[in-house]
Amino acid sequence: MAARDEGAALIEFCLALPLLLVFFLGLWAFTHYIIESQVLHFSAYIAARTALVDTAAKGEQAAAQFLALSRREVSWLTSLSRQARGRVLDVTKGSRGVEVQVGRKETELLSLLSFLRAASSDGGLLGGGLKPKSDQLLIRYRLGRL
Repeated sequence: MAARDEGAALIEFCLALPLLLVFFLGLWAFTHYIIESQVLHFSAYIAARTALVDTAAKGEQAAAQFLALSRREVSWLTSLSRQARGRVLDVTKGSRGVEVQVGRKETELLSLLSFLRAASSDGGLLGGGLKPKSDQLLIRYRLGRL
């Protein structure tokens, strides 16, 4: 009887393991999204506060430095590298306040790669393979009387 019990335990483990893996990977992905969102929100706050006291260029520079250090991505430092990587950092200072837009958007290369990934996972181009999955996280932050 012990051999049959061990086999039943193995079958139960094999059935439960994929469910546990999906749960923990989903939890990890959700946590990663929340952390990234909070970092982008704080960088927008830094940009708005700096631009309100100084110029819009200084606010953009402060946010870019914060993002480069916190995310460990040097691509935030220059506008050309941000554009190539699909990053958005725009600080606009008006007479009544500051508006900041920071985040990442889908580039043509990422769009093509997600289209190919969707097409290969569906087994063909029909049935939902034509629309790539969106990969955007844009934060808009306003400070002052806009």
